[in-house]
Parts: sequence; structure tokens; C-alpha cells
Amino acid sequence: MASWIFTQQWLLTIVVAALILNERSTSRYLGGTMSYALWLLIPLALVVNSFPQFFATGSSGEISRYIISLNTQSAQVGELISWQVLWLIGALTVGLISLVSTLRSRFKHKLIPISSAGLIVVLPKGLAAYHSDEVAGPMLTGVLSPKLVLPTNFNTLYNQQQQQLILEHELCHYQRKDNLVNVLVVIGLSCCWFNPIAWLGYRSFRKSQEIACDTHVLNNKSLNERVEYGKALINCAQSAQHRLCIDSNYTQRNIMFKRISMLKNHRLVNRPAQAIAGIAASLLITSVAFAAPEPPTPKEAAVYPEIRIEPRYPIAAAKDQVNGSVVLQFDIMSDGSVMNISVVKSVPQGVFDKVSRKALKQWKYKASAAGATDQYVQLDFVMGEDSPKPKNLMADIERIKVKQ
Repeated sequence: MASWIFTQQWLLTIVVAALILNERSTSRYLGGTMSYALWLLIPLALVVNSFPQFFATGSSGEISRYIISLNTQSAQVGELISWQVLWLIGALTVGLISLVSTLRSRFKHKLIPISSAGLIVVLPKGLAAYHSDEVAGPMLTGVLSPKLVLPTNFNTLYNQQQQQLILEHELCHYQRKDNLVNVLVVIGLSCCWFNPIAWLGYRSFRKSQEIACDTHVLNNKSLNERVEYGKALINCAQSAQHRLCIDSNYTQRNIMFKRISMLKNHRLVNRPAQAIAGIAASLLITSVAFAAPEPPTPKEAAVYPEIRIEPRYPIAAAKDQVNGSVVLQFDIMSDGSVMNISVVKSVPQGVFDKVSRKALKQWKYKASAAGATDQYVQLDFVMGEDSPKPKNLMADIERIKVKQ
């Protein structure tokens, strides 16, 4: 997985950078709804770019020959896995930070349920409202069972018109399942923690998310309602905070000023700009699709490892001076990693299987559009130069001698 993520960074960086530029410069002409919808370009572009990996199978059934020198090793185990371990540590750290930030927004005291009759808007079935003196503004918490939490002084802090508009904003988050979307986005950010553009993209995405809700709420609203909504935003901005949190918080301060600016520039939104953006997005996806290399032909089936890790001779076999061979079948992914390893034949049976599978899993091949399937290799375990010549367990497979 780590290898696939690294190979996608060039595309991810380009798409996210374009979306950040739109959020900062041209979103006023596209409107909140379309600017938010454009973030779907990220998963769509990644799927299109990875299409050959998942659907093109290369030359199934071809047996590749591997000419690998025993005396020269391409890499040590530590060199191969160190970056993977570093990536995993970073991903888990970012995920943990998000989890802690989300839990910090939870409440020390018990929430006080609010009767639906006490609210100006009708809540959908399954969404319950609560009061809490630990929040400065409305927030939607939870993923599978969201809760609408309002400040205790909600009725005095905002007039009735403002209350209705604010609650409609939170209901928009609920209907679009934005908290679930935020979970997926944080997972993606955790996987790309090393890319600074991804972090900038996360901030721009959350802005677009809030502005899209604003656009939904204020659609066909009067000037007076827009003014009241702006006052509510300003009232909330003073005590707002921003964290790496999945909850939808109406009072994220760093987003407030952008939202207020969008309220003032709502008249700049126009259809031609939206049409141009739609065409540009279509061209981007089309370019990614055509840029993907063609699946390899049967003549290109033979591939060679760029990084080869030799198995460790089993201690028990070494003590008993046991020689043997293992034939392995495997698939090569588009990023060059090895998957779906299985033992075809081993002599003696079961003695060298585990170490052979473990070593082959760490091999690295040259990246290709579709990878390759049904590849074979034979590993011969010999104690020394005087050991009997290993038997060829499968014809036309280049054997790799692994000495003690």
C-alpha cells in the first residue's frame, strides 16, 4: 500500500494544488456547491490513474526467467523496509492526533437533551439535539450516530432568524454525511502525511465544505437574511478553534472570514465560469486516463527484480545440513511490489517455505502500468560448493542459489 501511495503523489499534488488555487482565487465565481464538488476529482483521478493496476492483468500464465547474480545484492532488508516503517509511523501518528483532537471536543459533563418542540427547525429522524455549556457554537458530533450539540445560551445568543439559518447549516452537514466524509479525508491525509500540499489541501477542503453548506442555506434567501447570517458568523468567530477533528463545527475561526467574504461576493457566481470549470475537470480526468501506459504485451512479460532480498537459511536445516528448493508463484503489482505469493512445490516439503515467502514478499520490481501475474521463481538452498547440484523443479525457471 505504501508503494502505491508514493507512486500516486505526483498526480495527487497536481490535483490538490489546482483545487487549492480554485478555493483561494476562483471559487467566488464558481460558487460554494461546485467548488466543494470539485474535490471529488481527487478520488476519481486516483481511480482512473490506477485503472490498469486493478483491471489489466498483463501476460497471465507467462513464466519469467530471472538472471540474478548471487554475489551482488541490490539491497539489504533494512534498506527496503525502513521507509515503509517510517511511513507507517507517520500515518499512525497523524491518525492518533486526529483521534485525540476529536475526543477532546467531547464533553466532560452529561449532555442535556432538547425537545424538538424547542427548536425552530424540524430535525430529521435519527438526529437528536442536546445542550452543553462546553461549546461556543453549534456542532455536529459523531459519525454513525451523529448528535447536534448547541450551546446552553443558544436562544439568547442568536435571534430566531439566525437560529433557523444556523440550524439549517448543521442539517446540511448531517444530510450530506460530512462527518463520515471527514473520516475518509483524515485517513487520506494520514496516508499522505509527508506531502505538505496534502495538509494545505485539507484546510482548503474544510473551507469548501463549510462554504458549500452556507451556499445551500442561503440559496434564494433575502439580503436581510444574508446580513443576519453574517452577524451570526462574526458572533461565533471570537471563540472558535480549529483542530484536526472529524466533527463539523460551525465555529471554526480560520474559516469564518472566508465564509463572510463569500457571502459578500455571491453575486459574482456565474454559469460560464462553472461551465469552464466543468470542462477543465473533464479534460484533467481524460488526460490522466490517456497518460496511463498500455498493458504490456506477451513479449514484455519477462521482468527482473530491482531489489532482491535473499532468504535466511533456516537454523534447523543448517544444523542438519539439509539442502532443498522451493518454487514460488506470485503477482507483481503496478508499483513493483510482490503480492499473492504461493508455494508451488518444495523439497523437502515445508522446510524452506516460510523463509522463501518472507524474502520474496520484500522483492521490488520496476513499476509498470499493469504489473504481471502468474510469475514463478525457484529458490535453491545449498550448504556449500560441495553440495549436490539442486534439481530443477520446474522447467524454464532461472534458479537463485541461496548459500548459508
